Amino acid sequence: MQNLMFRAGLPNGGNQILRMRNSLPIGCLLWLWLCAGSIASAQTNPPPLDQFSPNPLELTTPDPLKPATESLSSTQREDLSAALEKLSLEAAAKLQAGDGAGAFDIWFRELRLRRYLGPAAEIAALSRVGSVAWSSNKNLELQLITKRLQAIHKQVKSQVPVNTELLPVLAAAFGQVRAKGPIVEVYQQILENARQNQDILAQGQTLKAIALVHINWLSYDKAAPVYEELATLIQENRAVFAANAAVPNSAVTAGNGAPPQPVTPPTEVDTLRQLAYVYQQSKQPLKAIAAREKLASVYVNLQNPAAIPPLKIAIGTDYQTIGQINLAAQYYQEAYNLAVPIQQYAQASEALDKLALLYRSQKQLEPTVRIYQMQLLLEERAYNWYGLMSAYDNLGQVYQEMKDYKKALEAYQKGLEVAKRLGHRKEYFDKKIIKVNKQLQRTS
Repeated sequence: MQNLMFRAGLPNGGNQILRMRNSLPIGCLLWLWLCAGSIASAQTNPPPLDQFSPNPLELTTPDPLKPATESLSSTQREDLSAALEKLSLEAAAKLQAGDGAGAFDIWFRELRLRRYLGPAAEIAALSRVGSVAWSSNKNLELQLITKRLQAIHKQVKSQVPVNTELLPVLAAAFGQVRAKGPIVEVYQQILENARQNQDILAQGQTLKAIALVHINWLSYDKAAPVYEELATLIQENRAVFAANAAVPNSAVTAGNGAPPQPVTPPTEVDTLRQLAYVYQQSKQPLKAIAAREKLASVYVNLQNPAAIPPLKIAIGTDYQTIGQINLAAQYYQEAYNLAVPIQQYAQASEALDKLALLYRSQKQLEPTVRIYQMQLLLEERAYNWYGLMSAYDNLGQVYQEMKDYKKALEAYQKGLEVAKRLGHRKEYFDKKIIKVNKQLQRTS
C-alpha cells in the first residue's frame, strides 16, 4: 500500500526511481539521501566572495522587495525601510553565528535596495556595513563598498548645483571604510565651497578636520602645512573664532572610523600645539620651536603663565636635540625661573633635572652639583620626599664621578634617611654606601 501511494505521488520518471530504489541496497540509498541533503544545503549558503565573483552591489537579479518604480510614496518608503531593517538584523544574526559569507550576501542585497531610498540613505547603509567589513577583515567587501561610495561621490560632484549636504555624510562614510584619499578629497571640496562663500568659520573647521585625518594616518608631513594655514587663518580672524568658540559645526566630522562627531571651531592654542606636535613627529625641531614660541606669546596675551614653563622645557629639549647646548640651558633656566614664583614645583624640578643632566653630559660637574643642591632645596619646600631622595642619589653619583667620596657618602646617607622614611629603595642606598666606603678605604 505504501509503495502504491508513493508511486501515485511521483512526478515524471517516478517508475525509474522506484526501480532504482528496489535494486539498490539500503545503505546506498541512505548515502544518496545524505548527499542530496548536503547539496541542497550548499545551494542555500552563498559561496564566499572572491575577485572573480560578480559585483554583488551591481546584480540585477529579480528581487521581490524591488519597487516597481523609482518614485516611491511615503508609505512605500516606510514599508521598504522596514523590510530593509529586517534584512540588516538578519545579516547581523548570521555574522554573530559565524556565517560571514551569508551575512554579507544579505547586506549586499540590502545595499542594492537602499538605492531606492535616495543617496543619503544609501550612503548611511554603506557606511554602516563598511564599518562591519573593516572590523571583520573583509577586504574584498570593503573595496566594493568603497568603490560604490566613490561612484556616488562622482555623481554628486557632477550635479549642478552640488548637493552640499551629502558631502559631510560622504566624508564620514569614507572614514568608516578607512579610505583616507577620498576623505581628504571630499573635505577639500567642502573647503573650496567655504572659501567661495567666504565662510571663515567653516574654513577653519574643515582645515582642522583635514589635519586630523592626516594625523590619524600618521601623515605628519601633510598635516603640518594644513595647520600652518589654519594658524594664519585664526590669527587674521581672531574675533570670528573667539565669538564662535563653543559652536560646533555638524556639517564637518572628524575621525578615522570612529562614530562621526561635530567638529568644534579650532582655537589658536590647540592649532599651535598640534603644529608643534606634528613638526616634532616629523623630526623638524626648528619648526617645532617656532610653533612653541608663538604659542608662548599667545599664553602671555591670555595671561596664562602656568602654561609657559612646560613650553620652555619643551623648547629646551628641542634645542638639546639639535646640539644647541647653550640655548637649551637658557630655556631650562627660564622654565625654572618662571615656575618657582607660581609654585609650579614639579615643573621647576623637571627643568633643574634636565639642566643638571645637560651639564653632566658635558662633564661640567661643578655646575651640576650646584643645580642638584638647588633641587634639594626645592623638593624640601614642596615636601616632595621622593624627589628629595632622587636628588640626593643624583648628587652622590656626581660626587663619585668627581672622586669626592666623603661628600658622596654624605649624600647617600641622607638619601638613605629619606628612603627609610618612605620604606622605599633602602637596599639601593645601602649598596651605594658600602661601595663608597670601599672607595674611601682604597684612597686613604
